[in-house]
Amino acid sequence: MMNITKEQVDALHAVVKIEVQPSDYQPRVNEVIKSYQKTANVPGFRPGKVPAGIIKKMYGKAVLVEELNKLLSESLGKYIYDNKLEVIGSPLPKKSEKEQVFEDGAGFEFSYELGIAPSFELRMPDSKIPYYVLKVDDKMVDDDITDIRRRYGKFSNPEVSEASHILYGEFTELNDDGEVKEGGNRTTTSLAIEMIRNEDFRKPFIGLKKGDTVRFNPLKSLPSEAEVAAMLRTGKDSPALSADYIFTVTTINQIDKAELNQELFDKLYGEGAVTTEEEFRNKVRESIAQYFVKESDRKLKKDLRNVLLEGNEIPLPDDFLKRMLKANQEKEKAEHEFDHEYYHLAEDLRWSLIQNKVASSNDIIISEEEVKALSVQVIRQQFAQYGYYEMEQDKLDEMSVRYLNEEGNYDRLERTLRENKVFEHLRQQIQLDNIELSYTDFVDKLREKTNHELEHH
Repeated sequence: MMNITKEQVDALHAVVKIEVQPSDYQPRVNEVIKSYQKTANVPGFRPGKVPAGIIKKMYGKAVLVEELNKLLSESLGKYIYDNKLEVIGSPLPKKSEKEQVFEDGAGFEFSYELGIAPSFELRMPDSKIPYYVLKVDDKMVDDDITDIRRRYGKFSNPEVSEASHILYGEFTELNDDGEVKEGGNRTTTSLAIEMIRNEDFRKPFIGLKKGDTVRFNPLKSLPSEAEVAAMLRTGKDSPALSADYIFTVTTINQIDKAELNQELFDKLYGEGAVTTEEEFRNKVRESIAQYFVKESDRKLKKDLRNVLLEGNEIPLPDDFLKRMLKANQEKEKAEHEFDHEYYHLAEDLRWSLIQNKVASSNDIIISEEEVKALSVQVIRQQFAQYGYYEMEQDKLDEMSVRYLNEEGNYDRLERTLRENKVFEHLRQQIQLDNIELSYTDFVDKLREKTNHELEHH
């Protein structure tokens, strides 16, 4: 029977020694040899009749090494689990003083270094942490209402284009001489005239009729390179992106905005829930504010993480972790690059330890039902992007099972739920300083890098 012992080198570092006897591995090796006998194709012997001695001579050492590795991995994992060792990183095989000779019937001794998770008390911040909230102004409400009226409006097809119209037509790439380029890019799509910000570039598109053409350069006329690439259905590195085009009008579309009346209010909020324009504006204002709460929370999560990391000294087995990473890296990295990556890995590990501490101390657990519910929500969101909002529950449940069986999805969703619960618990333990900001200042604050990030990124 295997003998497993642990030597505690220091608080963050241990060595586990595993002594393996022939009786521990020989039954496994013999089983594999027997299976090889059934399938081995050796000249001079009928299939399935090759003597075990020949199979052992051919494959014995490779089988022994493979089965030893499996046995060691299983035994070490079970030892860590049974003894409730909180390890960091992966066990690191320790080189023996003399070279190991793998012979069937021999005894073996293997040693593994372990990084041990530190013990610490979590200190919460004494001072308030800023919580940035968007101040929803009248312009934001007006813009959102305009967008709602467009989405619920009706399409019509006027004969002559105006600045607010959307043109549908064909883009044809031109060569340097202004002629249609042979084999050039050609695509049919929509063009919203109001997206052309420059008035001089926009003028030629006003007063057009079906069949009219305009020569222009989309990349120079529209504000976003990504939008132009998507519109022309071409890559960002393609010469066709910066070329001149002839645009031929096929259809002129106009959206007649929905009226602000009871019919629209009922469509949006249910019958009788909103009855006046003032109530509607308040609903819109609340909706905008609620949307940006997610951004406020995301900023708070980042700030809270930095505050807790800076306010708690959590030691790690740095030497062990660095040796483990270097042993597993495919390509050797420059020292400064490795140190930079290790710094961020260590930060992530410390944050993970803090989250584990909060979760275990407060009985925060995630149920299978919660993971399944989140998977259904993820699937709904994915289909909503393509305009599918109503789906049968049976179909959703079936897709949820497939989704959660895909590698990594269950663990990822469980981790997301756990992080959210830990954040909500921490939020109750700190004092917040609510700071209301205009949209511009709010966005700037979200993009702002902390001193910590400026120093280490």
